[in-house]
Amino acid sequence: MLQDPDGHGFPRCEWEPTMRIGWSNTLLAVLVAAAAGACLGGGGSSKDTGDRLDTASWTGGDDSGGRGRDSSGEAGGGSGDGGSGDGGSSDGGSGDGGSGDDDAGDGDAGDGGSGDGGSGDGGSDGPIDLTVDALAPDYGSNAGGDLVTITGGPFDESVSVEIAGAAATVTSITETELVVVTPEVSDTGLSAVDVTVDRGSASLSDAFRYWDDAAGQYGMMGIVELTRYTGTYWSGGAPDDLLSAAVYFSEPTGVRWYELFTPTLDTCRSETWTGMPSVTTFDPGVSQIELEPTSGSTAQLSFDGTGFLGEPTSLIAGASYDLLAPGGILPMEDVESVLRLPSTGPVVSSPNLSSSMPPYISQYQDFSWTASGADWVLISMSIQNGATADGFEVVNCAVSDDGAFVFDGSQFSLWTSNAVAYISVGFVYDQSTTALPWNRGTSGIAGVVATLGGGFTL
Repeated sequence: MLQDPDGHGFPRCEWEPTMRIGWSNTLLAVLVAAAAGACLGGGGSSKDTGDRLDTASWTGGDDSGGRGRDSSGEAGGGSGDGGSGDGGSSDGGSGDGGSGDDDAGDGDAGDGGSGDGGSGDGGSDGPIDLTVDALAPDYGSNAGGDLVTITGGPFDESVSVEIAGAAATVTSITETELVVVTPEVSDTGLSAVDVTVDRGSASLSDAFRYWDDAAGQYGMMGIVELTRYTGTYWSGGAPDDLLSAAVYFSEPTGVRWYELFTPTLDTCRSETWTGMPSVTTFDPGVSQIELEPTSGSTAQLSFDGTGFLGEPTSLIAGASYDLLAPGGILPMEDVESVLRLPSTGPVVSSPNLSSSMPPYISQYQDFSWTASGADWVLISMSIQNGATADGFEVVNCAVSDDGAFVFDGSQFSLWTSNAVAYISVGFVYDQSTTALPWNRGTSGIAGVVATLGGGFTL
């Protein structure tokens, strides 16, 4: 066993660095949110991690059958039936009846309106039994513009549709199916769908769910991290890899994960920092979600009242993960590539974490690594300084992947010499391009593959 300058053996990390570097409990202490719809208060510490029926009235034909007159002015006989018809609104044979020539004298020549008058069915029929059976999809952005198919009927060219009281644009009509473009509305949540034709109307309540539009923003966030130990100085050999995950569904937000533990890129903050922005999360109404990689085992995460947490049995570096049909108030359909893990963790040359001896770490340590084009790099350092309940304090830095950074150790409440330090450097991908089907946002889940080593403070 290797020893420090004071003769202490270097520990095997039995203080469970998962709680610090592994992020499995990241938000339990830092992202405080009481329940569904609570404000996620952030923290990057790896310590906690009308019925409109148009019934036009109708009357029979004019039964008055005109009477012709002869030239002498006597009444002619033309008693024509003149439209005794029962047809609807058609005047049928309301003819002048016996309008024969004045010369005819007896007026019998003209039957005047001997037509059946209303021999056609004429006029409007009675009301129809119109139905609205289903919508597909039954959700969309409140910015409108989504194509939705409505089944039911019978529909005709007189049809009009309203969703949440706003007129939808009908683009296709058959007797049993309509295709409409959803209107823009200000509200969110479940709404009624109303369909009207000339002879009837129908409504389906709670038929369509509007989501607050998140185009250009995030609708999911969290962290999924694979951490691998490096160096040959661990007592009994290097510990097993650390695997952790925390996933949250949020209202539209522009906040990236690192902003929950440091204000901007290329800055550091202690886990005790309280200046993080607020993010509103919600309960989707399911107890578990699944993340399926392009190859390998599916990760199952359980709802803890705020988000979905877990320690997967495996995580695949370089894999993209799909969100399998979540259900609840979310659609029962898969969402591709909500998360991507880097193919490897950083090779850190300064400090030399991969050596046979634990390196010495200064308060303002120069960090160097081989850049890979990651979205950003997460550097975390934990030292035993008595500043927190368990004795360890974590400082996290979110930095650009340019291969170099000077660590800001002034963020520690207390810097002590000859203290054990645990250091994690990880590549991060958090810029998914897949649009979430319910609100058009994207996923901001940070996929991390990190290298973890140990050292002693100077």
